[in-house]
Amino acid sequence: MTGKLVSSTRGVTYYWINRHENPKAPCIVFTHGIAVNHHAFDRQLAYFQRDYTVLTWDLPLHGRSRPYADFSYAHAAEELEAILQREGIDRIILVGAGIGGYVCQEFAVRNPHRLLAFIGVGVMPFGDEFYTAAEMRRMRRIPLFVKRLPERMLYASLARSRGQTSYGYHNALAMIEQMPKREIVNVFGAAYADRFTRREAVQFSCPVLLTVGALDYAGEFAEFCRRWSERSGFPMHVIPEAAHNANTDNFDAFNDTAGKFLYRRLAQGK
Repeated sequence: MTGKLVSSTRGVTYYWINRHENPKAPCIVFTHGIAVNHHAFDRQLAYFQRDYTVLTWDLPLHGRSRPYADFSYAHAAEELEAILQREGIDRIILVGAGIGGYVCQEFAVRNPHRLLAFIGVGVMPFGDEFYTAAEMRRMRRIPLFVKRLPERMLYASLARSRGQTSYGYHNALAMIEQMPKREIVNVFGAAYADRFTRREAVQFSCPVLLTVGALDYAGEFAEFCRRWSERSGFPMHVIPEAAHNANTDNFDAFNDTAGKFLYRRLAQGK
């Protein structure tokens, strides 16, 4: 993977790309969740590099893309647009985990013609229709809960909710520990403050697959994914023996599921 960056008035955004030897190979963009970084997709790289150009990046306020001013999902989508423009990449497959799925949804609203497919990993949908008023109130209180936890307890709690296997837990913990508590509190506040600005559901014009870990007890992600699947008709696949970061906890099952989905759907589109 070759590391690069793009700059805006808000800050610097880092990304990594491995181009397939076939210049016509589709590009997969992996977008991680909250308080982690691009290493959340380490176990996807070798698998998907066989058939695709692969791009990973550190979301603004995460990893090497710190500091960053005025975080929003719209601004993150703009940074991704700048990355793709620099690389001369037009159409993409988006894979988003957690809040990375919000960035993917925002990008889809802005660039519906550019998406070949979208795969969500423990992603909640935009759209007030999917949530009760009580559920939205609980989500708004999450940053306060994060702020009240002692630092070490916060690290362990976030890592355990993301990974139940030894690899999944330690992969998450290593990324989370790179951020001091004040930055984690800041990113939760920014991410959840912007969560409620887009109130309508996103209408995808490309194939969509929702995945969720069978052991995903973080918040109510599994329930929200189920509602999204039932109301939209998007298929939802449960990854066994996996928590919130299903692609790290059970990477073999996730890679197989996502790989087969893309093979079938992209072949149908030819």
